[in-house]
Amino acid sequence: MGEAQDFEQRLKEVADRVTVALDQLIPPAGGPEANLMRAMRHAALANGKRMRPFFLLETGAMFDAPEKTLLRAAAALECVHCYSLVHDDLP
Repeated sequence: MGEAQDFEQRLKEVADRVTVALDQLIPPAGGPEANLMRAMRHAALANGKRMRPFFLLETGAMFDAPEKTLLRAAAALECVHCYSLVHDDLP
């Protein structure tokens, strides 16, 4: 496997792990907050490259930071990015 394929594979693995973390952190909800939770899940769980979390996880790994901590920070970073995309679309 070439370097480009290795990178693409690693990027996909990170994207999948971040998506799983986001799915756990933003659970489906009932009751009065259900519409908000659906909107949050729609924005955060949409397919994407997840480049920002990838860079965070790879940089943290270079400094031997705990993977669980890095994954939560990567999910939070992706939430901020998703918020910025939604906010930019507002009139």
